[in-house]
Amino acid sequence: MSNDKAIKEIKVVLEQFNEAYTKQDASKIDEFMKKFHTTSNDSVIIGTAYKEWMYGTKGAKDIFLSDWNDSGFWSYDYKDAKISVKDSVAWVSMTGKLTMELPATAVYQWMLAQIKSKLEDEEQNPDDKMWDIISSAIFYLNQTKKGDNYIFPFRFTAVLVKENDNWLFHQMHFSFPYLMPSTPVRIFE
Repeated sequence: MSNDKAIKEIKVVLEQFNEAYTKQDASKIDEFMKKFHTTSNDSVIIGTAYKEWMYGTKGAKDIFLSDWNDSGFWSYDYKDAKISVKDSVAWVSMTGKLTMELPATAVYQWMLAQIKSKLEDEEQNPDDKMWDIISSAIFYLNQTKKGDNYIFPFRFTAVLVKENDNWLFHQMHFSFPYLMPSTPVRIFE
């Protein structure tokens, strides 16, 4: 198969993936999984949270349903995707947007719940708790004054594999580019 033919096939998959993802129809999750995701248990989706690593079909299903049941609307800029292919493996890079309508009162209540949860977390050390609380407060103070419509750009990279004549997602990685009011996650050895 030529790379041009494979790239055309993958562009169709990305368009259909975006269409299905934007519908956020949880009742069709099994159909979605069969059409777009490998059944391999060593597949992985890396979400935007530090330890959000979801493995296998169950992990993928959980993260998709979490996105669809959330108050946000995910869309992918699939027309501008960068695609590379070698044999039955493809690499995809593209951007997208998470759009949310978040009234300041809802953000405030969510932040209070986050802070309460952090204070009750007995496993996290006190310094990390405080940084998380401060980060939540800074987000609230900076963002809620700018209106209720939030549009968060994200980056998306993926590996697709060709199985039974279908291109299926095997790995995905989501990330939000942002300027941080504090240092990023840091590891001390």
